[in-house]
Amino acid sequence: MTNASYALAGSTASTFSAVSQITAAASEAASASTATLANPATLVSAAASVSNASSQNGIFSWDNANVYFVLTDRFKDGDPSNNNAYGRPQRDATGKNIGTFHGGDLKGLTEKLREGYFTDLGTNVIWISAPYEQMHGWVGGGTGGDFAHYGYHGYYALDFSMMDRNMGTVSDMREFVDLAHSQGIRVVLDVVLNHPGYSTLQDMEDYNFGARNGIGASWTPGSGQNWHSFHDFIDYNNSSAWSSWWGSWVRAGVSGYENCGHSDLTQCVGDLPDFRTDVTSNVGLAPLLKTKWAKETVGHDAWIVPAASGLRKDLGIAPADHIIKMLASWVEEFGIDGFRADTAKHVELNRWKQLKNESSAALQRWRQNNPGKPGADWSDDFWMTGEVWGHGVGKSEYFNNGFDSVINFSFQDSNLNALEGIYADYASKINSDPSFNVLSYISSHDTRLYDRSSLIQAGSALLLLPGGVQTFYGDEAARAFGETGSDPQQGTRSSMNWNGLNQNVLSHWQKVGQFRSNHLSVGAGSHAKLADAPYTFKRTYSKNGIEDQVVVVMGASGTTNVNVSSAFSDGSTVRDAYTGNETVVSGGIATFTAHANGLILIEQTAESSLPAVSASPAGGNFKTETLTITLRVTKADGGKYTLDGSDPSAGIPFTDGTEITIGSDMEFDDSATLRLYAENGEGSSVQQYQYTKKDPDAGLTIYFKKPADWVAPHLYYYETSPKVSEPSWATAPAMTKVAGDWYSYKIEGVDSATLIFKDNSGKQNPGQNQAGLVRTADGWYDGVQWHESNPDEPGDIEEPNKVTVYYKQGYATPYIHYRPEGGTWTASPGIAMEASEVPGYSKYTVDIGSASRLEACFTDGQGNWDSNNMRNYFFNIGTWTYNGNGQIVSGPPLLAAAA
Repeated sequence: MTNASYALAGSTASTFSAVSQITAAASEAASASTATLANPATLVSAAASVSNASSQNGIFSWDNANVYFVLTDRFKDGDPSNNNAYGRPQRDATGKNIGTFHGGDLKGLTEKLREGYFTDLGTNVIWISAPYEQMHGWVGGGTGGDFAHYGYHGYYALDFSMMDRNMGTVSDMREFVDLAHSQGIRVVLDVVLNHPGYSTLQDMEDYNFGARNGIGASWTPGSGQNWHSFHDFIDYNNSSAWSSWWGSWVRAGVSGYENCGHSDLTQCVGDLPDFRTDVTSNVGLAPLLKTKWAKETVGHDAWIVPAASGLRKDLGIAPADHIIKMLASWVEEFGIDGFRADTAKHVELNRWKQLKNESSAALQRWRQNNPGKPGADWSDDFWMTGEVWGHGVGKSEYFNNGFDSVINFSFQDSNLNALEGIYADYASKINSDPSFNVLSYISSHDTRLYDRSSLIQAGSALLLLPGGVQTFYGDEAARAFGETGSDPQQGTRSSMNWNGLNQNVLSHWQKVGQFRSNHLSVGAGSHAKLADAPYTFKRTYSKNGIEDQVVVVMGASGTTNVNVSSAFSDGSTVRDAYTGNETVVSGGIATFTAHANGLILIEQTAESSLPAVSASPAGGNFKTETLTITLRVTKADGGKYTLDGSDPSAGIPFTDGTEITIGSDMEFDDSATLRLYAENGEGSSVQQYQYTKKDPDAGLTIYFKKPADWVAPHLYYYETSPKVSEPSWATAPAMTKVAGDWYSYKIEGVDSATLIFKDNSGKQNPGQNQAGLVRTADGWYDGVQWHESNPDEPGDIEEPNKVTVYYKQGYATPYIHYRPEGGTWTASPGIAMEASEVPGYSKYTVDIGSASRLEACFTDGQGNWDSNNMRNYFFNIGTWTYNGNGQIVSGPPLLAAAA
């Protein structure tokens, strides 16, 4: 949960002001960290009772995680008797339920597990909102204080050692986790180490802290007041009254407490009290906890986590040490498989490493103490992913401090009509590095819901994405945006639409989700494009004795011949998992009739009697002096190979497991084509792989045209791959003037990086709160678009290759999103087209350099796209008119009309 998603607990002159919280939210959103996280692929056998929706052959890997993130309170009410715990109403005094508890609980989650809802989706991980006890009362919600905001989402902790009664009992938690484990599903808890919840009137009254000046938990806004107005009554300067709150455990804007700081590690995020996680010595037990635990000696066993019962006292350790032990007790008690760490950048890295170490040890203790329980025989390590606001696909120091993954904020804004660049980029970065992964999403409780009318396309794009993926509850069923008040994030957290599930969307997500979960290669394999139209690609996994590969077609229609020769041998029976239809591969072709949604998901169901040959690694780039390749052959005594692309039937003999080494005689950017051949009494098989040697010391040279009102530009770069030392915002290196207004800087040793240009007067491009520019090749950036060479020196180009496109205005404000074929795409949504000399048409001209065609699609900039059914449009050099509905004619509009 980010600053922007916290309730705005406004006040008058107090430090709990709406203004300060808005500032904090803006600061958080603008701060783009460069961290990312992951760990080696861990492959374990799932429980015997796992359904077919679990991973391939019962194999689970966090690298192929299909995570379902659910705000438990908003999902399913399985026990109405706990709906009003601590006196919490389901509607506030003004009749609104924007920020109240709605009734969802652990019994509701368990009910849907029993129904098979999650296995039908191919879910193999459920991430639930924090189930520990939240603040009992409310704070003002939104900038306008127009609703009461409770801790229904789990981010306003009161007591880490105890179940929140709205969520259920310890027994409910145990039942939920055990049932999930029996279905091969891991359970991840949302955890907050950065802060507890706000001070509420209910908690002040219950635990005798703060100065309320005569008002209590029953206070509601009167005439001229809102839900923030209770602050007007609170004396935040009465240090004696506030000393019985959190004491030395937190910094906060009240008298007697250490002040909130201005750095990531000391600021009070959203004006919440900030745990002093930097303190390393004993400062005593928090007064609030001392008071609370003294009152709970009898009648509370149903909610106290047994493994935490011995922690409910002064342990003589620092506050963060105490909190970490309480969080780890949930792992030891229930067998929790992982944590999602909230506001990760606001806590010292060593504390996250400490949490990981203690939780890992706790998981091992649970497995040893519960040998007969589902999941006790699993061997995967405790897993952690982190929320670092604005983070994309890049690796950083978080991986050395406990994290296996980070949340990827960039995919939600990706152009889903240009998936090849995304898929290839993600697979090359994530699945080539066993210690790196991200968790991508299309909808989030902290940002927005994805366009509800585009969830079929978005579901395909997300669930077939390399790396870990996260479904936000209801994306699979088109849950609608809810009532939101003056806090735009609240509407993303509406109650699950059980009475109005969109069955078309749900069926689609079930099919693609199960396909992903059944095939390790989808999330964890290498990626290779096989065809442009319809878009076809292959995923291959070949590690740890596990072989898996699939072929996927997007944008197909009618009878479709798919070339699967690089994945499946002739004579193999293959199945389209989307329709269930089967066929036999013949001449390298599998023929299917595509579903109306245009997706074909090809998997092998029966092996061919023909021999099979393969190589590991299965092609790609390498940056070492030499590369060792393992050759495999089955159903034949041996095979033959060549390295020059020639006919392998007369090549060099090899047997299964033979290792060959290439690269010693190759220059940088040279490629070797490995072809394999084997035969038996049933026939022969051939496979082909390409390997390209890359310079490990190469880098990116970036050119930038300085705007007239800038001082000398600097280059801030992050998310580098391979990982190199990256500057901070303040130490971004100066660029060197090369010609005219052009400046350059070379980032040594990287293939790709995310860039922001800046100067020392506060100017930057892209602007604040905008995503950085991802670059994978040298280039010249004029502030609007990239060029392959200096666009101000046309003499350097033999013949300018220009494409002019006239666009009939189907969109009132059209954008063209394009790339020279094979080059780099413009940043989404593209470039706004200019009005042309022909009424009703817009126009744009692109110099495509050495490319032969322009590849493009069109958008209105508001999320609506015309991409030729995901096949995009192609324009040769010259002038063309696009008249809509896929019609492209030569010449400008007037000539087109005459024709």
